[in-house]
Amino acid sequence: MDSTTTFPIGFDRPSRIPMTVLGAGPNVSRVKVSSSTIDIRVGWAFQATIPRETVASARPLNRGLSEVPGPLGLSVLRGVNYWRGTALVNGAGTGLVEITLDRPKRVRLGPLQVRMRRLIVSAEDQSGLGAALNPSPPRPPGSGDPSL
Repeated sequence: MDSTTTFPIGFDRPSRIPMTVLGAGPNVSRVKVSSSTIDIRVGWAFQATIPRETVASARPLNRGLSEVPGPLGLSVLRGVNYWRGTALVNGAGTGLVEITLDRPKRVRLGPLQVRMRRLIVSAEDQSGLGAALNPSPPRPPGSGDPSL
């Protein structure tokens, strides 16, 4: 059976009300990670289902949007933003995780379909989402905890 873990998208106080009014608030925003797919939703504004095998890397952006080059690096950006193959899907400027794909994937940005190669998403549990996307490799038999 394919287990799924859901990570709520993080929202700061100033973003919560306007995004909820626009149908893209916390109740309809989440990242679902299963063994085969990553499913990202922000209400009607963003929808993507990404096969796990296309994820080249995932890393936390601990310095927030200042780590992102170009116009998406503006610290005030919230909501669903897109620039040259990068989607910024956030309700907060913290808890960001950058997911890079090994090839572009078509995603829904409102009523449009665009090609995305990189996704930056704000997660309430940044480290949990990062760990789910970068699982530790299985240990070979007999390599258990050496302190036992």
